[in-house]
Amino acid sequence: MEKWFERTFDLSFGVDRYAAIYKQLAGAPEVLRQAVAGLPEEVLTMKPDGKWSIKEHAGHLSVLEPLWRIRFQDIREKKPTMTVADLNNQTTSAAGFNDYAILALVDRFAVERNATLSLLNSIDTLDVEHTSLHPRLKIPMRIIDLAYFVAEHDEHHFVAMRELGR
Repeated sequence: MEKWFERTFDLSFGVDRYAAIYKQLAGAPEVLRQAVAGLPEEVLTMKPDGKWSIKEHAGHLSVLEPLWRIRFQDIREKKPTMTVADLNNQTTSAAGFNDYAILALVDRFAVERNATLSLLNSIDTLDVEHTSLHPRLKIPMRIIDLAYFVAEHDEHHFVAMRELGR
């Protein structure tokens, strides 16, 4: 699996893709629920080679939702650069997600994602003029571009969880 920080993103698509991207974002909590359904606790907490467990991946998704909302607001407010992320993922690492029930992590993600979707519903997501620079990638992003980025980030972690669950 390609490392997240090595990914590049082609953002040359039109706003006509927004509905599909939004649907992917809205469906993510159910994808997570299905990815972890029926997995035994020892599989959910397994940390191969010291990497994150399935529970840690699931918790990480909810940890990042407030950042996504801030970044959507950054674009909306025409800030030159989006808010910087914690690239060391200290919040995820320190959260102790392996001590949580997996359904609590899924529910937490669903609540956080619904807040993000509510924000998207309140702004002009099809506005192609406003952009903010992504601080790590150094590329300007529209609302739709960041939505795509978030959907791809979800999928990256879903793939990792599926591999761990095998």
